[in-house]
Amino acid sequence: MPVLRRLGEQTGPAAPGDAAGPALERIIGFTFDDPGVPPGDDELTAFVDHMESIHGRFADLTWLTGGTMVSYHDMVRTVVDTLGPALVDVDLVVTVEASQDCRHQSFPGSLLCELLPGDPLMMGISEQGVAGPFTALRIAHDQVAAGGARRALVVAMEQNTLPPDDAAVRPGRNLAVAMLVGPDGTMPLGRPRVARTAAPAAAGSTPPRGDVLVAGAALAAPPGRATVVRAPAGHPCLGVWLTLASLLEQGLAAGSRVVVADEDPVLPYRCEVVLTLPATPHPDTATRPGTRGSIARVGAPHPDPAAVPVRPHRRKELAR
Repeated sequence: MPVLRRLGEQTGPAAPGDAAGPALERIIGFTFDDPGVPPGDDELTAFVDHMESIHGRFADLTWLTGGTMVSYHDMVRTVVDTLGPALVDVDLVVTVEASQDCRHQSFPGSLLCELLPGDPLMMGISEQGVAGPFTALRIAHDQVAAGGARRALVVAMEQNTLPPDDAAVRPGRNLAVAMLVGPDGTMPLGRPRVARTAAPAAAGSTPPRGDVLVAGAALAAPPGRATVVRAPAGHPCLGVWLTLASLLEQGLAAGSRVVVADEDPVLPYRCEVVLTLPATPHPDTATRPGTRGSIARVGAPHPDPAAVPVRPHRRKELAR
């Protein structure tokens, strides 16, 4: 039976006032190019009926029946399989869905908590555009800082299966980014900032100073910054995070201050967060091939997998 607790209830030591505070342990980007399992006829019919009750009747269903058919459930399974024992003491999970899952009719966070050892507290954020991952990181930051969580896992996902009349920017590929936050990470994490702008894509406040600015496709980068790395177009929610993972894998100067900033092209949100790289680079920055696509992996596992008694993952599918 799941253990119930209130958000903010202390489960770990609160960071003392002079401590560095929560830090990013790892950030991992996934791309999903291999076909998933096609839905059954009954499942597809029920989902089409549901979607047509919202969007009206579809003249063509190839947007749903074609493509790679990767669901958010497929994504969280791959995240758990990849991170494995590094998740053993995660007690807070925050999922971010850029859009509704058009491949499955249940929430991925519920399945993710079933697959993880223990009974982590689960929260879900959906359809906040670029603000979703920043909001999730802010929750993770605050909970770890206050002792409400020992370690937190943030899983943000984009799916390129969307109804043809959807007004949002359509992702070019099926993507996921997993981020682990804890008190012992190597990259101190500032408190993420999510602000409303007067209008979509309006000029907002200047991002904080840093050695490197990872800028979203819709963000107007201020002049005079030493290094600006622009996230690629076609990834409206995860572009800056995939870019950050890639930069960290390639290697940045020790002690660099990295600012990640983005602005939503549709919603009135402007977001930013500051990361500080350790003074000495960590030796484990290898890239490991994934089972469903490519993976960029940064940071050492926490704790050492060889020293952790691995609890079996519960592979039970939720009833629908």
